[in-house]
Amino acid sequence: MPPAVLQMTNKFSIPRKVPHKSNCVGAAFRVARSYSNPLFRRLRARPGFVSCAKNGLNGSQGGKDEQPKEGSEKVQKPRLDSASNSDAENRPDAAPEPEARADGSQEQANKVAQKSRDLLSLPLRLAATFAKGDAAFLQIRKRKRWWKRGKFPRIPGDRAEDVELPTGAVELWRKMLPLGLIFFCASFNLTILQNLRDSIVVTAAGAEVLPFLSAYAVLPASITFFAFYMTSSQPPRRVFYLAILPLLAVYVAFAAVLFPAAPQLHFTGLGEAAAAVVPPGLLGAVKLVENWTYSLFFCTAELWGTVVISVLFWSLANDVCSVAEAKTVYPLMGMSANVALVAAGNYIKWVNAGPAAGAGLGASLNLLVATVVAGSGLMCLAKRFIDVRGYYADPAEAKPKPGKGGPKKSKGDGKSLGDSLRVLRGSAKIRNLALLVIGYGVCHRLFEFSWKGQLRVLYPSAQEYQSILSDVSIATGIGTTVLMLCGRVIFQRLGWGAAASATPIVMFASGVAFFGLSTAAQLGLAPLGMSAAALATAGAMAGAVTQVFARSSKFSLFDPAKEMVYIEMTKEEKSKGKAAVDLIGSQIGKSGASWITQALLLTLGSISAALPVTSAVYAGVLVLWLRAVQELNGD
Repeated sequence: MPPAVLQMTNKFSIPRKVPHKSNCVGAAFRVARSYSNPLFRRLRARPGFVSCAKNGLNGSQGGKDEQPKEGSEKVQKPRLDSASNSDAENRPDAAPEPEARADGSQEQANKVAQKSRDLLSLPLRLAATFAKGDAAFLQIRKRKRWWKRGKFPRIPGDRAEDVELPTGAVELWRKMLPLGLIFFCASFNLTILQNLRDSIVVTAAGAEVLPFLSAYAVLPASITFFAFYMTSSQPPRRVFYLAILPLLAVYVAFAAVLFPAAPQLHFTGLGEAAAAVVPPGLLGAVKLVENWTYSLFFCTAELWGTVVISVLFWSLANDVCSVAEAKTVYPLMGMSANVALVAAGNYIKWVNAGPAAGAGLGASLNLLVATVVAGSGLMCLAKRFIDVRGYYADPAEAKPKPGKGGPKKSKGDGKSLGDSLRVLRGSAKIRNLALLVIGYGVCHRLFEFSWKGQLRVLYPSAQEYQSILSDVSIATGIGTTVLMLCGRVIFQRLGWGAAASATPIVMFASGVAFFGLSTAAQLGLAPLGMSAAALATAGAMAGAVTQVFARSSKFSLFDPAKEMVYIEMTKEEKSKGKAAVDLIGSQIGKSGASWITQALLLTLGSISAALPVTSAVYAGVLVLWLRAVQELNGD
């Protein structure tokens, strides 16, 4: 402590009972406290010092020192003995010090806890703002036509500070973390399986086999699974495990047994023998049978997205999260799926360039299938954690009764095909919505068949094919994240029409570039001195842009735009409209492209030869899609 401060504190005679209000002592008190805490504690132990310091800090309110009253004893200098110390401890102004320190510690702990809660709730509040419009605003009947306005309407959105979480942040994170892990692993596995199935089947049998696989293998397998799912007598909690295990068994058996023994198991030479009898357009169906082990793997890999993600995961998420919690939790789960796309794409490239480099497709297949099994194990552990903890919105789901399945649907609940067709004929709005869904499904599938056929020409090796698909997966994950963040701004600033038109416009521009360049390369045209190989490469890159945007905009722009149209409908119109669009639009969109491609194959022989006609059909469906958007926007 500086000598000047010590002289200042020793200069004054501090009375025991009568406080001496001195600014100098108050200043010395402040300097001593800020200079050294241990010395400050020793000074505080001196009798009368605390009281005098406090009065000094108050600043001599009377302007003059207070004199002792008449009859008072002569002022004595303080003594540092035990008696004086005990006397100082019994003073009213010295006793509350420990309690004050305890209160300060408790207050500090409360502040730290509050900051922790704020940090935990901030991502949840931000996730709730990813909605395309404020929920309360959309429910106002007088503003029900906001989505049809032009001239850049500004739609108010939820702000992070205004979001009220339905439950505590800790409780939401307890649900979010296991669900996010399941969704991450399921999306990670899906990316690996999609790349494996396409690289194996397309490089071995050609892209001509894809429409036949979709129509005659994947569709029956999906129907079989849903029949098992709807009629299963197992508890809903157990169906999750029972549905995943058969798929994993097929993947492991294919990697360990079927793929190494494929030359002995396949009907080698069947395609060559049938070429003299079967029309060229049906050779894809013959190759499906000839390479039956590859077809089996393709079918089960395709089921992963439909079964595990569309049915099992979202059923679990709906059971765990209430309606109020879904707005906060679901956007974060979507982000985890986008991260999984990027991670899986980089992982596949690392496997092909590192451990499996030069070892062939078999080594890459074994490592990737082992990764899928490990990811599925993490999914089951997370599902088990949810079951044990009982994180279900409905308490009855936490403890299901053994031997009883889910609730049975009554006979009158379902919608027949005739009912759906009558709804489409009677409502132009629902009919246009169905055209949106059909247009997306047909255009995307038509493009995919042609694009994958062109990729096979440029990348004949299965591992090279995997690498280019991995790059597309990485770009899709990044693009989906960007569009999810920017999608709300597009809806708010540009309106519904611009957001709904973005997907078909970009698919039209990039798709026409792909079909034009690929057709020019096939016909031997060389504009601007470009070679056929350069044209084919440029066309494949344009196709990659189409694929990335088509998949990225599906959940960020296309689906929200479709759902917003239902807002102004009555409850009955909404129910009938959704049933009609889901039944007619989805089925025609998924299978329509396969039937169109099969018809073109029967008449033209191959996907490459059918490129000009496919491009014309692609452009025509996109025009109908854009026309439906304009009618909805101007209705």
